[in-house]
Amino acid sequence: MTGLPLSAYRADDRSAVKEIRARNALVVSCMHRAGFAAFTGDGLQPVQPPDNATALPAGPWGYLGTQAAATLGFHPPKRPLPRPDTAPAGSGDAYDATRVDCDRQAAERLGSPPATGADLVSRLFDESTAATAGDARVVAATARWGACMASAGFPATAPEELPRQYRAAPEPTPTELAAARADAGCTTTSDLAAVWFAALTGYQRQLIDRNAQALTAQQEAVRAQDAKLTRLLAGEVDG
Repeated sequence: MTGLPLSAYRADDRSAVKEIRARNALVVSCMHRAGFAAFTGDGLQPVQPPDNATALPAGPWGYLGTQAAATLGFHPPKRPLPRPDTAPAGSGDAYDATRVDCDRQAAERLGSPPATGADLVSRLFDESTAATAGDARVVAATARWGACMASAGFPATAPEELPRQYRAAPEPTPTELAAARADAGCTTTSDLAAVWFAALTGYQRQLIDRNAQALTAQQEAVRAQDAKLTRLLAGEVDG
């Protein structure tokens, strides 16, 4: 998904990690200035890329990756649990009030691109996905995929049915892993993924052309925000 045309108009995972790092550093600096010198980041967000729906290589495009299919099935990859927080560096009303205020100051200092631009990008993503689902080429490829899956013993009319069917179990079952492997194989033989992403890319480019002015402004805002985060981190977040 990160390689799609509309992805150029929203912050990527790298920028998201920079924002987490900058926010955490601002809060720590604020707490130290307020007299809580022992504060090291209790309860702050872990510095790691955000979870998202595309972490699992299964979707309306089928299943990408035989290795993932053999080990994950239709369950998302597990992230390590965060380490338990150490004892708070302070306690009581003064500590709590200062922490809330430092969170507020960090949010104000970081800011964010205008919400209207992000909302536009999300809406265009939804429009392009809806158009792709109804594309005749995608419909035909999905039918080929369905026939292949039926032959493999896992009948389904659409790839989205399989995660809904199997994710209720706490862990992947042997049947689920077999279904995922069949899905990966049928995705390849039907060319579903290639057709789906090609169609989606085409629709997104059309939408970009129709919304060029607003999207250019959004892209500039995203780049400006990323540059701001870079400056904050390069200065080790002064205040």
